[in-house]
Amino acid sequence: MTKGSTFKTLAVVVFTILTLGFGGLIYFSYQDYVDPKHVYGSWIEIGAPPYKTEVLTLNEQGVFRNDRLVATQFEFDGKQILIKTGQGTAIYQIAGTFNSPQLRRIQPNSPTQRFIKQGFEETIDMGGGGSAKNRRSALSNHFGDN
Repeated sequence: MTKGSTFKTLAVVVFTILTLGFGGLIYFSYQDYVDPKHVYGSWIEIGAPPYKTEVLTLNEQGVFRNDRLVATQFEFDGKQILIKTGQGTAIYQIAGTFNSPQLRRIQPNSPTQRFIKQGFEETIDMGGGGSAKNRRSALSNHFGDN
């Protein structure tokens, strides 16, 4: 073997190892990105009255709505959660920030639902009724005594 062919062989081996390492890094990073552990926990509805607030719990056993099992599994692609139940398919999208993780239901889109992960409730206004109060106040002022 000549010195030139040894160098070429070594370069090919190093390039192959680097390519495999980079490919493995991408694969394992993606697997962590879509791991459902990122959405495990209880999610509390935002803006609902206290007596009607829904709690969505996602864990290894499935999906629970207000402590009742609604699905034994769900799909998570890193951005959306797909839940298939007897009533149809619901899709929730990851929203919010790292310091205020939230879910937004995008299907069915009515009624609108937003959830915040339990433990982060202090990062937002849980009442969410401010806009309705403002509308009532504006109507009262408009039709009241002038």
